[in-house]
Parts: sequence; C-alpha cells; structure tokens
Amino acid sequence: MTAEELIAQLQKLPPETPVLVEGYETGFDDIVELTPEQVVRYRHAQEWDGEYQTLDRFSSAENKRLLAAVIHGRRGHRR
Repeated sequence: MTAEELIAQLQKLPPETPVLVEGYETGFDDIVELTPEQVVRYRHAQEWDGEYQTLDRFSSAENKRLLAAVIHGRRGHRR
C-alpha cells in the first residue's frame, strides 16, 4: 500500500476512528510513531517473516532498496 492509498482509505473513516497496529504477540496496539526506513523485498520470506526487511539483513548491494513508511506500535519492537 502506498501513502496515497492509505490516505484515501483513512479519509473514508470518521475522524475519531482509532488507527492500530498488530501487538507483540496477540491483539492490537496504538500507533506511536511513523518512520522512514530503507528496506528491500525479501524474496525467500517464510510465513513468519515480513515481506520486506531492513538493509542490515542482507550483504548484497544488488537488492533494490525502497524507502518505506513504517508504522510502529507501542510494543512492536519486541517482535
């Protein structure tokens, strides 16, 4: 999803609607931060892996880097 697509979806909601992210193990958390991150697509992702990973996970410079907006929840860093 791009920023434009996310904004379009959010604009359909009442302004007081909470926006949440997945919690650490179960449930959902409030969003606490939105940060830009350099990522690459992880072509060999397993079911438990994210489709994108940070650059430090790869030693090859041939992977196409993408700038993504990452939504952080209160406990998401514990994953």
